[in-house]
Amino acid sequence: MWQLALIPGVIAGLGVALVLSQLLPKQPQLAAAITRLGNTAAVDAKTDASFEVRVGSWVRARLPDLPGFTLPTRNLALVGVSVNKYLSDKALLAAFGLIAPSLFGLFLQVLGVVPFYLPALLGIPLGVALWFGPDQDLKAKAATAREEFSRAVAVYLELVAAERRRGAPAGHALLSAAQVGRSWVFVRIRQELTRAQYAGTPPWDALTTFSEEIGVPELADVAKIVRLSGEEGASVYETLRARGKSLRVQLLNNEHTHANEASERMTIPMTMLAMVFVGIILTPLVMNLLIA
Repeated sequence: MWQLALIPGVIAGLGVALVLSQLLPKQPQLAAAITRLGNTAAVDAKTDASFEVRVGSWVRARLPDLPGFTLPTRNLALVGVSVNKYLSDKALLAAFGLIAPSLFGLFLQVLGVVPFYLPALLGIPLGVALWFGPDQDLKAKAATAREEFSRAVAVYLELVAAERRRGAPAGHALLSAAQVGRSWVFVRIRQELTRAQYAGTPPWDALTTFSEEIGVPELADVAKIVRLSGEEGASVYETLRARGKSLRVQLLNNEHTHANEASERMTIPMTMLAMVFVGIILTPLVMNLLIA
């Protein structure tokens, strides 16, 4: 009868081997290589890609077009995580949640405690939960990063206004103001402006595109205001100062809202704690009355 315990293990081993065979590098086919001679099209070098890239590419090619499987590209671009790493982490976590209960069930079946399939059934909901687990973590990180980005943009507005006040050109004002800060927000803005400078793209267009990619509309406001100065020669010093002030007020109101929400969340625990203290005080009195 002990041979029956090996059957689930063999099935699980074959499944793991099949998955790994799709992810590991394959030998190049000479016929396909000869066919591509003289072809100027780019070739997908999967054999040179890392394990993370191979897993992410494999999962991305097989994602269904459903609401639960859409890629949060804005959040990924904001926190600086590649799509391949995001999908690779999700796939590995889901695979762990799917396989771990099966392996534990094999161990319990060998010991004669429970059949293999009972713990293995838990792998399906556990794998689904672990698949969607990184989404909540990414959403929380993106929300924190977006708030920090908005606060940095408020400072960036003042710096750009100061550069324009002293007579700097519109494009130079954007880049000079970005070079002042040392936080990750200013580094990202500086990278986009430097890339636009080498590509010959107007800096305000680069900031507008970047703001749409990461979902921070406050940065697009800076680009729109400076575009008026660069293309039409308008004086935008007061406009930049006014937008910076309104942004600071908006951020302050958001902080007040978060503080009020935190206070409301603390109401229930404090009420329960007060009820516990009241119960501790009243219990001896009630018991004395009942005994008497």
